[in-house]
Amino acid sequence: MKIILAGYIVGYPLGGMTWHHLNYLLGLLELGHDVTYLEDGAFLPPFDPTTGNTGDARYGLNYLKQTFADYGIANVPWHYRFGDVVGGVSIEEINRRLREADLLICVSGITPLDWYDRPRRTLVIDTDPVFTQLRMSQDASFLSYYKSFTHAATFGRLIGTADSPLPTHGIGWIPTNQPIVKNHWPATPIASRALTTIGKWEHTADRTVDFGGRHFGSTKATEWLKLLKLPSSTDLEMRMAMADVPQQTRMAFEKQGWHFDDPVAASRTPAEFAKFIQRSGGEFTVAKEIYAGVPSGWFSDRSACYLMSGRPVVTQASGFEKWLPCGEGLFSFQNLDDASAALREVSSAPQKHGDTARRIAEKYFDSSSVLSELLTRVA
Repeated sequence: MKIILAGYIVGYPLGGMTWHHLNYLLGLLELGHDVTYLEDGAFLPPFDPTTGNTGDARYGLNYLKQTFADYGIANVPWHYRFGDVVGGVSIEEINRRLREADLLICVSGITPLDWYDRPRRTLVIDTDPVFTQLRMSQDASFLSYYKSFTHAATFGRLIGTADSPLPTHGIGWIPTNQPIVKNHWPATPIASRALTTIGKWEHTADRTVDFGGRHFGSTKATEWLKLLKLPSSTDLEMRMAMADVPQQTRMAFEKQGWHFDDPVAASRTPAEFAKFIQRSGGEFTVAKEIYAGVPSGWFSDRSACYLMSGRPVVTQASGFEKWLPCGEGLFSFQNLDDASAALREVSSAPQKHGDTARRIAEKYFDSSSVLSELLTRVA
Protein backbone atom coordinates (compact mmCIF):
# COMPACT_ATOMS: atom_id res chain seq x y z
CA MET A 1 0.00 0.00 0.00
CA LYS A 2 0.96 3.63 -0.45
CA ILE A 3 0.61 5.09 3.05
CA ILE A 4 1.02 8.62 4.39
CA LEU A 5 1.91 8.53 8.08
CA ALA A 6 1.24 11.81 9.88
CA GLY A 7 2.61 12.57 13.33
CA TYR A 8 4.81 14.88 15.38
CA ILE A 9 8.55 14.38 15.55
CA VAL A 10 9.62 17.99 14.99
CA GLY A 11 6.89 19.06 17.41
CA TYR A 12 8.34 16.99 20.26
CA PRO A 13 11.90 15.93 19.36
CA LEU A 14 12.68 13.66 22.30
CA GLY A 15 13.45 9.96 22.09
CA GLY A 16 10.37 8.52 23.75
CA MET A 17 7.88 10.47 21.66
CA THR A 18 9.94 9.80 18.55
CA TRP A 19 9.72 6.05 19.13
CA HIS A 20 5.96 6.44 19.41
CA HIS A 21 6.02 7.40 15.71
CA LEU A 22 9.18 5.59 14.61
CA ASN A 23 7.68 2.22 15.55
CA TYR A 24 4.78 2.93 13.17
CA LEU A 25 7.09 4.10 10.39
CA LEU A 26 9.63 1.28 10.69
CA GLY A 27 6.88 -1.29 11.18
CA LEU A 28 5.00 -0.27 8.05
CA LEU A 29 8.22 -0.30 6.04
CA GLU A 30 9.09 -3.79 7.32
CA LEU A 31 5.70 -4.98 6.06
CA GLY A 32 6.69 -3.75 2.60
CA HIS A 33 4.51 -0.64 2.34
CA ASP A 34 5.50 2.56 0.54
CA VAL A 35 5.47 5.17 3.32
CA THR A 36 5.72 8.96 3.31
CA TYR A 37 5.96 10.94 6.56
CA LEU A 38 3.87 14.11 7.00
CA GLU A 39 4.02 16.64 9.82
CA ASP A 40 2.19 19.93 10.14
CA GLY A 41 3.01 22.20 13.07
CA ALA A 42 -0.27 24.13 13.17
CA PHE A 43 -1.62 22.11 16.14
CA LEU A 44 1.75 21.38 17.74
CA PRO A 45 4.44 23.98 16.94
CA PRO A 46 8.11 22.95 16.73
CA PHE A 47 9.87 22.56 20.07
CA ASP A 48 13.55 22.82 20.99
CA PRO A 49 14.28 20.81 24.17
CA THR A 50 17.73 22.38 24.49
CA THR A 51 16.23 25.84 25.03
CA GLY A 52 12.64 25.06 26.00
CA ASN A 53 11.42 27.38 23.26
CA THR A 54 8.68 26.76 20.72
CA GLY A 55 8.24 28.21 17.26
CA ASP A 56 11.70 27.56 15.79
CA ALA A 57 11.81 24.42 13.63
CA ARG A 58 15.57 24.29 13.04
CA TYR A 59 16.40 21.92 15.91
CA GLY A 60 13.48 19.62 15.17
CA LEU A 61 14.17 19.43 11.44
CA ASN A 62 17.82 18.54 12.02
CA TYR A 63 16.69 15.99 14.62
CA LEU A 64 14.24 14.41 12.17
CA LYS A 65 16.87 14.14 9.43
CA GLN A 66 19.43 12.64 11.83
CA THR A 67 16.91 10.16 13.23
CA PHE A 68 15.88 8.97 9.78
CA ALA A 69 19.56 8.55 8.87
CA ASP A 70 20.35 6.71 12.12
CA TYR A 71 17.63 4.14 11.45
CA GLY A 72 18.40 3.59 7.78
CA ILE A 73 15.37 5.41 6.37
CA ALA A 74 16.99 8.59 5.08
CA ASN A 75 15.43 7.87 1.68
CA VAL A 76 11.86 7.93 3.06
CA PRO A 77 10.10 11.04 1.68
CA TRP A 78 8.85 13.49 4.29
CA HIS A 79 7.13 16.85 4.38
CA TYR A 80 7.07 19.38 7.23
CA ARG A 81 5.16 22.62 7.33
CA PHE A 82 4.86 25.31 9.98
CA GLY A 83 3.70 28.69 8.73
CA ASP A 84 6.11 29.72 6.00
CA VAL A 85 8.62 27.02 6.92
CA VAL A 86 8.52 24.01 4.62
CA GLY A 87 10.95 21.09 4.80
CA GLY A 88 11.36 17.92 2.78
CA VAL A 89 9.23 17.44 -0.32
CA SER A 90 7.19 20.38 -1.57
CA ILE A 91 3.56 21.12 -0.76
CA GLU A 92 2.67 20.18 -4.32
CA GLU A 93 4.49 16.87 -3.98
CA ILE A 94 2.91 15.91 -0.65
CA ASN A 95 -0.54 16.66 -2.06
CA ARG A 96 0.22 14.48 -5.09
CA ARG A 97 1.28 11.69 -2.77
CA LEU A 98 -1.87 12.14 -0.70
CA ARG A 99 -4.08 11.92 -3.79
CA GLU A 100 -2.34 8.72 -4.89
CA ALA A 101 -2.18 7.14 -1.43
CA ASP A 102 -4.24 4.14 -0.37
CA LEU A 103 -4.39 5.37 3.22
CA LEU A 104 -3.58 8.34 5.44
CA ILE A 105 -2.80 7.45 9.08
CA CYS A 106 -2.83 10.31 11.59
CA VAL A 107 -1.17 9.26 14.83
CA SER A 108 -2.64 11.06 17.86
CA GLY A 109 -4.96 13.20 15.74
CA ILE A 110 -2.93 16.39 15.70
CA THR A 111 -2.60 16.90 11.95
CA PRO A 112 -4.80 19.64 10.43
CA LEU A 113 -6.22 18.43 7.14
CA ASP A 114 -8.08 21.44 5.77
CA TRP A 115 -5.33 22.44 3.35
CA TYR A 116 -4.26 18.96 2.25
CA ASP A 117 -5.71 16.64 -0.35
CA ARG A 118 -7.11 13.41 1.05
CA PRO A 119 -6.96 9.82 -0.10
CA ARG A 120 -10.16 7.77 -0.11
CA ARG A 121 -9.33 6.10 3.21
CA THR A 122 -8.21 8.00 6.28
CA LEU A 123 -7.47 6.72 9.77
CA VAL A 124 -6.97 8.66 13.00
CA ILE A 125 -5.44 6.89 16.01
CA ASP A 126 -6.55 8.09 19.44
CA THR A 127 -3.52 7.54 21.66
CA ASP A 128 -4.96 9.53 24.59
CA PRO A 129 -8.25 7.78 25.36
CA VAL A 130 -10.56 9.07 28.08
CA PHE A 131 -9.44 12.65 27.43
CA THR A 132 -10.35 12.28 23.76
CA GLN A 133 -13.85 10.94 24.40
CA LEU A 134 -14.64 13.38 27.20
CA ARG A 135 -13.35 16.37 25.27
CA MET A 136 -15.69 15.40 22.46
CA SER A 137 -18.61 15.90 24.83
CA GLN A 138 -17.68 19.58 25.20
CA ASP A 139 -15.91 20.43 21.93
CA ALA A 140 -18.02 20.02 18.79
CA SER A 141 -15.15 20.96 16.48
CA PHE A 142 -12.93 18.28 18.04
CA LEU A 143 -15.65 15.67 17.54
CA SER A 144 -16.13 16.87 13.97
CA TYR A 145 -12.39 16.50 13.32
CA TYR A 146 -12.44 12.83 14.36
CA LYS A 147 -15.62 12.17 12.41
CA SER A 148 -14.01 13.61 9.28
CA PHE A 149 -11.89 10.44 9.03
CA THR A 150 -13.28 7.32 7.43
CA HIS A 151 -11.94 5.23 10.34
CA ALA A 152 -10.90 5.86 13.96
CA ALA A 153 -8.81 3.59 16.19
CA THR A 154 -8.00 3.94 19.87
CA PHE A 155 -5.54 2.70 22.49
CA GLY A 156 -8.60 2.47 24.77
CA ARG A 157 -9.39 -1.14 23.96
CA LEU A 158 -12.38 -1.26 26.33
CA ILE A 159 -14.19 1.71 24.79
CA GLY A 160 -17.51 0.61 23.37
CA THR A 161 -17.69 -2.42 25.69
CA ALA A 162 -19.49 -2.98 29.00
CA ASP A 163 -16.13 -2.59 30.81
CA SER A 164 -15.84 1.14 30.06
CA PRO A 165 -18.33 3.91 30.86
CA LEU A 166 -16.93 6.25 28.22
CA PRO A 167 -19.21 7.59 25.46
CA THR A 168 -18.43 6.48 21.90
CA HIS A 169 -20.10 9.47 20.18
CA GLY A 170 -21.32 7.19 17.42
CA ILE A 171 -17.77 6.37 16.33
CA GLY A 172 -16.94 2.73 15.63
CA TRP A 173 -13.66 2.74 17.56
CA ILE A 174 -11.18 0.13 16.34
CA PRO A 175 -9.16 -1.23 19.30
CA THR A 176 -5.42 -1.16 18.69
CA ASN A 177 -2.08 -1.18 20.51
CA GLN A 178 1.20 0.64 20.18
CA PRO A 179 3.27 -1.33 17.63
CA ILE A 180 6.84 -2.16 18.67
CA VAL A 181 9.38 -3.20 16.02
CA LYS A 182 11.00 -6.03 17.95
CA ASN A 183 14.23 -6.11 15.91
CA HIS A 184 14.98 -2.63 17.28
CA TRP A 185 14.11 -3.67 20.85
CA PRO A 186 16.19 -6.77 21.65
CA ALA A 187 15.71 -8.52 24.98
CA THR A 188 18.97 -8.41 26.92
CA PRO A 189 19.83 -10.05 30.27
CA ILE A 190 18.74 -8.07 33.32
CA ALA A 191 21.76 -6.75 35.20
CA SER A 192 20.17 -4.00 37.30
CA ARG A 193 18.09 -3.90 40.48
CA ALA A 194 16.71 -0.48 39.57
CA LEU A 195 13.14 0.00 38.38
CA THR A 196 12.79 3.18 36.36
CA THR A 197 10.39 5.24 34.29
CA ILE A 198 10.36 8.41 32.19
CA GLY A 199 7.66 11.06 31.98
CA LYS A 200 6.25 14.40 33.10
CA TRP A 201 5.09 15.17 36.61
CA GLU A 202 2.40 17.62 35.55
CA HIS A 203 0.60 18.26 32.26
CA THR A 204 -1.30 21.32 31.12
CA ALA A 205 -4.31 22.43 33.16
CA ASP A 206 -6.51 22.69 30.05
CA ARG A 207 -6.55 18.89 29.82
CA THR A 208 -8.62 18.57 32.98
CA VAL A 209 -12.09 17.07 32.61
CA ASP A 210 -15.19 16.26 34.66
CA PHE A 211 -16.95 12.92 34.42
CA GLY A 212 -19.41 11.06 36.61
CA GLY A 213 -19.37 13.83 39.18
CA ARG A 214 -15.59 13.70 39.56
CA HIS A 215 -12.75 15.95 38.47
CA PHE A 216 -9.85 14.29 36.59
CA GLY A 217 -6.52 15.87 35.72
CA SER A 218 -4.09 14.86 33.00
CA THR A 219 -1.41 14.59 35.67
CA LYS A 220 0.72 11.91 37.31
CA ALA A 221 1.49 14.01 40.39
CA THR A 222 -1.57 12.95 42.39
CA GLU A 223 -0.87 9.28 41.70
CA TRP A 224 2.83 9.44 42.56
CA LEU A 225 2.03 11.13 45.89
CA LYS A 226 0.00 8.08 46.92
CA LEU A 227 3.20 5.99 46.65
CA LEU A 228 5.57 8.29 48.51
CA LYS A 229 6.59 5.63 51.05
CA LEU A 230 6.88 2.73 48.59
CA PRO A 231 10.73 2.36 48.65
CA SER A 232 10.65 1.24 52.28
CA SER A 233 8.71 -1.88 51.24
CA THR A 234 11.19 -3.19 48.64
CA ASP A 235 14.86 -4.03 48.22
CA LEU A 236 14.72 -2.79 44.62
CA GLU A 237 16.06 0.66 43.76
CA MET A 238 13.24 3.00 42.76
CA ARG A 239 14.20 5.62 40.18
CA MET A 240 12.26 8.03 38.00
CA ALA A 241 13.28 10.43 35.23
CA MET A 242 10.37 12.82 35.65
CA ALA A 243 10.28 16.30 34.15
CA ASP A 244 9.03 19.33 36.08
CA VAL A 245 8.99 17.85 39.59
CA PRO A 246 8.72 20.75 42.10
CA GLN A 247 11.87 21.03 44.18
CA GLN A 248 10.15 20.56 47.54
CA THR A 249 8.28 17.53 46.23
CA ARG A 250 11.48 16.02 44.89
CA MET A 251 13.17 16.49 48.27
CA ALA A 252 10.25 14.79 50.02
CA PHE A 253 10.51 11.80 47.67
CA GLU A 254 14.28 11.58 48.01
CA LYS A 255 13.87 11.52 51.79
CA GLN A 256 11.71 8.42 51.38
CA GLY A 257 14.33 6.64 49.23
CA TRP A 258 13.35 7.61 45.68
CA HIS A 259 16.08 8.50 43.17
CA PHE A 260 15.78 10.88 40.22
CA ASP A 261 17.40 10.81 36.79
CA ASP A 262 17.63 13.58 34.19
CA PRO A 263 14.58 13.13 31.91
CA VAL A 264 16.10 15.07 29.02
CA ALA A 265 19.33 13.04 29.06
CA ALA A 266 17.30 9.82 29.31
CA SER A 267 15.31 10.71 26.21
CA ARG A 268 17.56 13.06 24.23
CA THR A 269 17.52 10.73 21.21
CA PRO A 270 15.74 7.48 20.34
CA ALA A 271 18.99 5.60 21.02
CA GLU A 272 19.41 7.15 24.48
CA PHE A 273 15.79 6.35 25.33
CA ALA A 274 16.33 2.70 24.38
CA LYS A 275 19.58 2.54 26.37
CA PHE A 276 17.87 3.97 29.45
CA ILE A 277 15.28 1.18 29.30
CA GLN A 278 17.83 -1.56 28.59
CA ARG A 279 19.98 -0.45 31.54
CA SER A 280 16.95 -0.76 33.83
CA GLY A 281 15.78 -3.80 35.73
CA GLY A 282 12.20 -3.02 34.74
CA GLU A 283 9.62 -0.27 34.95
CA PHE A 284 7.62 0.98 37.88
CA THR A 285 5.23 3.77 37.03
CA VAL A 286 1.82 5.31 37.61
CA ALA A 287 -0.86 6.33 35.13
CA LYS A 288 -2.25 9.82 34.77
CA GLU A 289 -5.14 10.49 37.12
CA ILE A 290 -7.52 10.51 34.15
CA TYR A 291 -6.38 7.03 33.01
CA ALA A 292 -6.52 5.56 36.51
CA GLY A 293 -9.91 7.09 37.27
CA VAL A 294 -11.88 6.06 34.19
CA PRO A 295 -11.18 2.57 32.77
CA SER A 296 -10.47 2.55 29.04
CA GLY A 297 -7.97 -0.28 28.62
CA TRP A 298 -5.17 2.14 27.71
CA PHE A 299 -1.61 0.85 27.99
CA SER A 300 1.50 3.01 27.74
CA ASP A 301 3.60 2.97 24.56
CA ARG A 302 6.65 3.43 26.80
CA SER A 303 5.71 0.43 28.95
CA ALA A 304 5.34 -1.62 25.77
CA CYS A 305 8.98 -0.79 24.97
CA TYR A 306 10.05 -2.02 28.42
CA LEU A 307 8.17 -5.28 27.88
CA MET A 308 9.69 -5.84 24.44
CA SER A 309 13.15 -5.20 25.92
CA GLY A 310 12.53 -8.09 28.32
CA ARG A 311 11.92 -5.82 31.29
CA PRO A 312 9.05 -6.49 33.72
CA VAL A 313 6.52 -3.70 34.18
CA VAL A 314 4.61 -2.76 37.33
CA THR A 315 2.06 -0.10 36.49
CA GLN A 316 -1.19 1.37 37.74
CA ALA A 317 -4.43 -0.23 36.59
CA SER A 318 -6.30 1.53 33.79
CA GLY A 319 -8.38 -1.35 32.47
CA PHE A 320 -5.51 -2.98 30.55
CA GLU A 321 -5.67 -5.86 33.03
CA LYS A 322 -8.89 -6.88 31.25
CA TRP A 323 -7.01 -7.79 28.05
CA LEU A 324 -3.33 -8.19 28.99
CA PRO A 325 -2.11 -11.12 31.14
CA CYS A 326 -0.95 -9.92 34.56
CA GLY A 327 0.82 -11.61 37.44
CA GLU A 328 4.10 -12.53 35.76
CA GLY A 329 6.22 -10.12 33.71
CA LEU A 330 3.44 -7.53 33.93
CA PHE A 331 1.66 -6.38 37.10
CA SER A 332 -1.17 -3.93 37.69
CA PHE A 333 -1.83 -2.21 41.01
CA GLN A 334 -4.47 0.03 42.52
CA ASN A 335 -2.89 0.96 45.84
CA LEU A 336 0.31 0.91 47.86
CA ASP A 337 -0.19 -2.65 49.10
CA ASP A 338 -0.74 -3.95 45.55
CA ALA A 339 2.39 -2.17 44.35
CA SER A 340 4.49 -3.54 47.23
CA ALA A 341 3.33 -7.09 46.54
CA ALA A 342 4.18 -6.77 42.85
CA LEU A 343 7.66 -5.48 43.65
CA ARG A 344 8.28 -8.47 45.91
CA GLU A 345 7.40 -10.77 43.03
CA VAL A 346 9.74 -8.98 40.62
CA SER A 347 12.56 -8.93 43.17
CA SER A 348 12.27 -12.68 43.78
CA ALA A 349 12.92 -13.70 40.15
CA PRO A 350 13.77 -10.72 37.91
CA GLN A 351 14.96 -12.70 34.88
CA LYS A 352 11.93 -15.01 34.94
CA HIS A 353 9.68 -11.96 34.87
CA GLY A 354 11.81 -10.37 32.17
CA ASP A 355 11.47 -13.43 29.95
CA THR A 356 7.70 -13.39 30.42
CA ALA A 357 7.62 -9.66 29.68
CA ARG A 358 9.21 -10.30 26.30
CA ARG A 359 6.69 -13.04 25.50
CA ILE A 360 3.80 -10.72 26.38
CA ALA A 361 5.23 -8.02 24.12
CA GLU A 362 5.74 -10.42 21.22
CA LYS A 363 2.13 -11.57 21.46
CA TYR A 364 0.41 -8.21 21.94
CA PHE A 365 2.72 -5.45 20.64
CA ASP A 366 4.79 -6.90 17.78
CA SER A 367 4.45 -4.34 14.98
CA SER A 368 3.93 -6.94 12.26
CA SER A 369 0.77 -8.29 13.88
CA VAL A 370 -0.51 -5.00 15.34
CA LEU A 371 -0.20 -3.12 12.06
CA SER A 372 -1.41 -5.98 9.88
CA GLU A 373 -4.56 -6.27 11.99
CA LEU A 374 -5.10 -2.51 11.92
CA LEU A 375 -4.70 -2.29 8.13
CA THR A 376 -7.07 -5.20 7.66
CA ARG A 377 -9.72 -3.36 9.68
CA VAL A 378 -9.55 -0.28 7.43
CA ALA A 379 -9.13 -2.09 4.08
